[in-house]
Amino acid sequence: MKKIGQHIILILLLLTVPVVSSPDFDGTLSVFKVSPFQREFIRFVLVVIFFYLNLNVFLPKFYSKKKYIPFIICLLICFGLMIFIPNYLTEESRISARNFPMQMQPPPLNPNGDMPPPMGERFPQGNFQNRNNYYVQMIFSSLLPFLFSFLSSLFIFKNIEKKELERSKAKAELLSLKYQLQPHFLFNILNSIYSLTLFKSDDAPNSILKLSNVMRYVVQESSKDLVKLSKEIEYVKDYIALQLIRTDNSLDFSYTETGETKDLQIAPFILVNFIENAFKYGFNAEETSKIAINIMIEEEQFHFHVFNNIVNRNITDEESLKIGLKNTLEHLQQAYPGKHSLNMTNDGKIFEVDLKINLL
Repeated sequence: MKKIGQHIILILLLLTVPVVSSPDFDGTLSVFKVSPFQREFIRFVLVVIFFYLNLNVFLPKFYSKKKYIPFIICLLICFGLMIFIPNYLTEESRISARNFPMQMQPPPLNPNGDMPPPMGERFPQGNFQNRNNYYVQMIFSSLLPFLFSFLSSLFIFKNIEKKELERSKAKAELLSLKYQLQPHFLFNILNSIYSLTLFKSDDAPNSILKLSNVMRYVVQESSKDLVKLSKEIEYVKDYIALQLIRTDNSLDFSYTETGETKDLQIAPFILVNFIENAFKYGFNAEETSKIAINIMIEEEQFHFHVFNNIVNRNITDEESLKIGLKNTLEHLQQAYPGKHSLNMTNDGKIFEVDLKINLL
């Protein structure tokens, strides 16, 4: 409805152009009684109508589907209407049309009964020439506005088509990135639970429940562009709980969360890869390890911070972690172009991630 209102306002503004630019305009509506202005105003209205017809009907239904013959026929019909309607709806043109046949009638017989003059003298050549000039003038006066309307609608249609193509491509790429990320996470979680079952840990049942929550979230939310921020945070907590199962007291771990999620939404599966990296590189049972995860929400601003010591350099699946991080960065760029900032620090001893997203 908002777009319709904007178009109505635009059309009304456009229709004021021929009024205020007319040499007969004196600040009143009396200009609408002037035949030349009536003709030009009707032509201008037809140009606007043709613009929207071409943009919304002819181009998408015929041109884009390569139905060129009906497309050309529609254009010719519209051009013909743009030529003749303004000239035959005005009073001046109707009078000319009524008088023209009378001017072309052959003269009566001479009083003495002689035959009428020869054909070349019976119809004055000037009338034919004037009539031809009149039609030529009508065609050329309509051609320029018709071409302008056609080319501008074609230009806008091509831009819309290009944006739709880019949007579809971006959506397909984003969906592809999601499916690349999910198996990577799930395999690592399964490895952790497998370790618990080998040692017959009492934490195994609870871990299976959390894995069930994670898998349910992945299945239900993977096809969505946005999810509730509260659900994404719960997913992150379950994932952290699963990762903590394989750690011990040598890990100094902290998680803080401030602010209210309210009705905010976020693109799914953006945060987990950073957490996965922190646990992979930041935990080593033989060294003192530290991992800190902090989530802050202030109005529509989402702030995510991850810190870890780099104490584990023997990563067997390091290549997959790099791919996961690369996919996450692409995911961010696709979902929040120009609406996020990401700073990552790696000096060989610590790794730090500072991500800010404008969720509105």
